[in-house]
Amino acid sequence: MHPAGLSLLWEDGHPPDSLRTRFGFTDLDDVAAWLSDVLRRHWGITVARCERVVISAHNAIAWLDTSAGPLVVKIGAHAPAFERLAAIADVLAGLEAAGVPVAAPLPSRGGERRIVAHADRPLSVVVQPLVDGELLDPTDVTAVRAAGAELARLHLAASALPAGAIAADPCLPEPDPRRRLANGPSAAGRAPRASARLADLLEGLPDLDSAPQLIHSDYRSTNILMAGPRVAVILDFDEMMVDHRVYDVARAVVNLATRFRTWRPTTPATRESFLAGYRTIAPFTEREEGWLEAFTLWFGLGSVPAGDDPDGWAAAVEHGL
Repeated sequence: MHPAGLSLLWEDGHPPDSLRTRFGFTDLDDVAAWLSDVLRRHWGITVARCERVVISAHNAIAWLDTSAGPLVVKIGAHAPAFERLAAIADVLAGLEAAGVPVAAPLPSRGGERRIVAHADRPLSVVVQPLVDGELLDPTDVTAVRAAGAELARLHLAASALPAGAIAADPCLPEPDPRRRLANGPSAAGRAPRASARLADLLEGLPDLDSAPQLIHSDYRSTNILMAGPRVAVILDFDEMMVDHRVYDVARAVVNLATRFRTWRPTTPATRESFLAGYRTIAPFTEREEGWLEAFTLWFGLGSVPAGDDPDGWAAAVEHGL
């Protein structure tokens, strides 16, 4: 899935420079030695080999062969997010206990599922088991339907879990959906019918009749690994937040086909399969159905580029994605 050695996930640039400026390590051997010490002291795990490290913004993800089997370790360098990330680690444990396919972080010797260790700066460390699987193929309607059903199960399980520090995130979006969508991107000149439809919906939709809850917030093909027809594991909960579930579903159907370095719209067949799978587990209320359409239009309009549109986002939004 990712090359051996050191690489950038979605950015262009020089990986060693990014490793040094963001995390304080000189090269792959340096970060591997530091991780070996951290895992030995805090988890009692011996590292045999660091196969690869992939950098994504303020995170570095390392694949390790260890005495506890193959592991994935995520290192975070954005200190203001540490408390929130620790809360997310605890939520993952709750989701795993509820039967949701997640890679729950391994507890350290002290019982914490995420610890802060120091290199030349404080870094957040979480250790997770490696789960094998293939990235969701957004053209496989059977797999897409299974992914939709799994998001519904995730929402049902997450609705019973405490949000803790996640709910206190200062970067949470505008809580009133109507104001949020009215003030968001319009792309009116590129997709006029979709923009007009969104305006009509915001004028006539009654208020949502469901409560905000914990949601994934980045549910797309790169964060869903499949084992044949079933979801093997759901990855990357770092964007988890408290919001309405229709926000999460709409974002998923718009972004499901996007990848690390490509950003293509979801086809109508993929969207319908995903929603059919979701509705078999957790049907929407009539009001939620209306807001699902509004959020889907809003996310789609926000994906229309200002300049060239080689992937056809404007046309996709105009024709219902």
